[in-house]
Amino acid sequence: MASECKYNVTKALKLDTAKSDDRQKLSVIVDMKRRSPTVPERKNIVEFSTAAKFSELLTLCGTDALMVNTDEIEYKGCLNDLKDSVQAARTVKPLQTPACIAKDIIIHPVQIAQALEAGAAGVLLIVSVVGGDMETLLDSCTIMGTEAVVEVHTPNELEFALSRGATIFLVNMWDRITGEHYPDQVKGLISMMPMNAVAIAAGNIKSLTEACEMGYYGYDSVVLGRGITELPDIKGFIDGVHQFKGMPRGMAMGMKGLPWR
Repeated sequence: MASECKYNVTKALKLDTAKSDDRQKLSVIVDMKRRSPTVPERKNIVEFSTAAKFSELLTLCGTDALMVNTDEIEYKGCLNDLKDSVQAARTVKPLQTPACIAKDIIIHPVQIAQALEAGAAGVLLIVSVVGGDMETLLDSCTIMGTEAVVEVHTPNELEFALSRGATIFLVNMWDRITGEHYPDQVKGLISMMPMNAVAIAAGNIKSLTEACEMGYYGYDSVVLGRGITELPDIKGFIDGVHQFKGMPRGMAMGMKGLPWR
């Protein structure tokens, strides 16, 4: 069943600045995954027993969104993990529930419908996976009343996603093709995004300093993935990110909205 509001993901990630001094703020997405194929020698991430308990803990810690992996082969997740996470998050914070984003190798509109039936607020679409089907999948999200977080890694992928109507971009510092990590990738791509876009930085962010740097470049949100295993205090990290105040929007180091060469 789709959410009543089709902009739940945007509302969760682009924190309201209307009542403040318009300083850049940061939100947090926690990527709930037991395993990940990104680093072959370190596939195991967090071996949580139940998605419900883990999402309950993360919701209490103050996360703004949860990215719930439903892929069974590489990430050891399932659709029931998504259902349980949504229910647990709603129980803990019924009035300000974290947006639950379905993460899978989505290549068909039926998968989007299944995620919405499980209660997802949005879905992740990966440009390097869906390729020319991106426009069809984005149209499907619009028809079904939900939002798509579009993962990109290169300028060409970002330009392609923009041309197909994407508005929420997750810039992954990991190259899914080669498995290499490019920490400077996020710094260049932010300037290619329009001011009204939702910009998310991801890829081995494991400290408050690294997260805040993303804010100074103009990102709206950061993803806490495998870096969660290196944090002594998850709540402290999320609280620290929420306390960040950067330059006024449009004046960050990345100069979001300006041409990049």
